[in-house]
Amino acid sequence: MMTTSPADGEVLDTIHRLLGSRICVTMTDERIASGKFMSLDRLGSIMLEDVVEQRWLAYHDVSTADNKDTKSYDDNTEDASVTNSADNNNVQQHVHHTKDESGLCQWTTERSLTQAVIIGIKVAKVEIMMREWEARLEKTTE
Repeated sequence: MMTTSPADGEVLDTIHRLLGSRICVTMTDERIASGKFMSLDRLGSIMLEDVVEQRWLAYHDVSTADNKDTKSYDDNTEDASVTNSADNNNVQQHVHHTKDESGLCQWTTERSLTQAVIIGIKVAKVEIMMREWEARLEKTTE
């Protein structure tokens, strides 16, 4: 038989208030997934719906740093969009690539997913917009 403390009740109440809210989940590998909070399992895995995942990668391109004929920052910006409907998730991905004069390259991807599960061990931080949280609190006190 499992016993619950008053603190457990407060945690469950908070989770119930968050259901259906748009939240941002930062993962341990620094990816950020934002979407509608649908569920939480006993291991801390979070299920989101209508998800946008962002990932950043920075690296130093030695060949560009040594080249004196480098282009300006604006000339080294590339954008690309990819749509993959081969699976049931209909993934749309946007890639943004920039390079500056020192050879620092930044690659940003953003992809849209209908649903995503973030495994509990990978969750570093969960955030909600203050105005959305306050609106949720007002609904429950009425």
